[in-house]
Amino acid sequence: MREYALTDHQFRSLAEGGGSPDAIDLLAEAQLSGRRLRLLAIAENWDALPPALQDALSLVIQIDQTSPQAGLDLLRYPFLGACLAPLLAALPAVASRDQQAALQVAEQLGSLAAATAIAAGIPFEIVLTCSGRDLVLPRIGTAIGVGPAQVRVQFDGAIVMVGQTLELSIPADEPRCGWRPAHLVRLSNHTLEIVDTDPLRARFPEPPRDAFSSADRASFDRLVRDAWQILDDDQPEHVRAMRTALRALVPLRTPADAAQVSASVRGCFGAIGISVPGDPEVMAELLVHEFQHEKLGALLDLVDLCSDSDDRRYHAPWRPDARPAKALVQGVYAFAGVAGFWRARRSSFRYYSWREHVSYALDQLLGSGELTPVGVQFFRGLDATLASWRSEDPTPPVAQLHSAALHVAWRLTHYRPASDDIATIVATWPSKLPANSWAAPAVAESSISSEPAGLLDGRGAVNRDGTSEAERAILNGEPAYALSLLPSPGSDREWTAAAVALYSREGQAAIAYRRPDVLRAVFEQLEAQGQRPDLVALHTWLGSR
Repeated sequence: MREYALTDHQFRSLAEGGGSPDAIDLLAEAQLSGRRLRLLAIAENWDALPPALQDALSLVIQIDQTSPQAGLDLLRYPFLGACLAPLLAALPAVASRDQQAALQVAEQLGSLAAATAIAAGIPFEIVLTCSGRDLVLPRIGTAIGVGPAQVRVQFDGAIVMVGQTLELSIPADEPRCGWRPAHLVRLSNHTLEIVDTDPLRARFPEPPRDAFSSADRASFDRLVRDAWQILDDDQPEHVRAMRTALRALVPLRTPADAAQVSASVRGCFGAIGISVPGDPEVMAELLVHEFQHEKLGALLDLVDLCSDSDDRRYHAPWRPDARPAKALVQGVYAFAGVAGFWRARRSSFRYYSWREHVSYALDQLLGSGELTPVGVQFFRGLDATLASWRSEDPTPPVAQLHSAALHVAWRLTHYRPASDDIATIVATWPSKLPANSWAAPAVAESSISSEPAGLLDGRGAVNRDGTSEAERAILNGEPAYALSLLPSPGSDREWTAAAVALYSREGQAAIAYRRPDVLRAVFEQLEAQGQRPDLVALHTWLGSR
C-alpha cells in the first residue's frame, strides 16, 4: 500500500493558501486510499457479514476488476466514508452484535455499487434493500415509490430493470413516471451532482432541503454555473483543484434568520453543503471558503498541525464565541481563501477586512504555543502570503480602525481580568505601577448574540444604524477630539470608541487595544471611589509598566 507524504514543494504550496496541482492530486488520492482501506477492513470480516453486504461487496470487487477507473469513481463518492463508519465501529465482532449497522451499509453500498456499474456499462444483477419509499442510485437517479421492499436491480449494459415494472434505457436522464434523474450540473470540463435525495446527505450542521421544484432547480443551476464562471475567470487555480476533488453540492435549508450557511464535513471529502445564496458571487465565495476546509481536512489526515491538549480559547473574528486553537486553524485557512477571492475580485474593503481578520487570528495562532513544529511552518507560510499582499497594497487606516473596533468590542465582552489584579492596580494609582501588574485574561465561554458593531458596514461605508460624533471623529482621523467627547465612557459601544481612538494613536501596542477590559475595570473602580481619572493619562500610566 502506497504511503502518502507531501514533498516540501507541495507542502509549501498548500501553506501559501492554494496548492499546486500535484499537491491537490496527492490529497485526493490519499482520501481515496483511506476509503479503499475501510472497504478492505470490512471485507476481511467476510464470514461475519450478512449475505446482503457480501453481495454488495462482490459487486464492488467485480467493478474494480472489470474497470479500475470505475472502481476509482466508486471511491470518489463523498459519503462513502460516512456510509461505512457505523459498521467499522462494530468490527471485528460483527457476528456477535446487532447487525443493523451491517444491513444499513449493505443498502447504501449496494446502491452505490449498482449506480457505479450502470455508469461504467458493467452488467450485473443484485437485490437491494430499500428501507424508505425511494431507491437512490447516486449520480444516476431515484426510483420513486419502490419501497420499502427488497428490490431486484438488473443491468445488461444498456437497459436497467428496477423491480418488476421500471425499465430504463441508459443514460436515463429524462424524468418519467416513477423515475427522477440525478440532478447534475454540467460545467466546463466538470460535472457536479446536486445531492437532494440521498439520505446520506444529512451530515451537515443545517438540515438538507427537499428536492428542488423544476423552476427552483433551473435557478439554482444558473447560480452554480455563474459562480463557476466567476472562479474560472478570476481564480482558475481554484477551479482546477475543484475539478480534481469536488463532486457534490448538498442544498441546505435556509435558517429561520435567513442567514447564508455553508459547511464541509471531515470524512465527506468532495461534498459541500450550501443554502441557496442570493447571487453567484456569494456562491463563488462560499465554494472557495468550503473548499479551503476540504483541503485542510485532507491535509490534517496526513499531518498534525495543532495540539489537542489545551483548553485555552481565542478570538476568531468571523464568530462571536471564543474558539479553541484547532477551530482557529480551520477558520484562518478558510478565510485566507476568502481574502484571496476578494483580492482577485478587486473588492477593496472586503479584501482589506478579511485580510486584517486573518492576520489578527494568525498572530494568535503563531503566538499560542499550540501549533506543532509542522503547524508553525505551515502557518508561517500563510503569514508570508498575507505579508506579500500587504506589501503590494497596504491596508488603509479606515479599514484598520474598523477591524480594531471589532477586536476591541469582542475583548470587552469576553475578557475577564482578575479582581485581585484590578484592586492592586487601583490601590497603586497614580504611583509607579509595578511590573507584571496583571495576568493573562480569563476568556469567557459564553457567546454574544451577534457580531459586535463595527464602524463601517460590509461595503466600507459608515454604518447606517448611526454613528456617534466620537465615532465620526475617529473615522476622520481626529482621535484627540473623539476622546474629548468621551471623558467617562459608559456603554460597551462608547468604550469601544474610546479604545479605538487610543489605538489610533499608539497602534497594537496600546493597552486599550490589547487589554481594554483592564482599562475599563480600573477606570470604573476609580470612579466608584469618587476619583475622576483622566482616561488618556490612565491609559498612558497603564502602558508604563
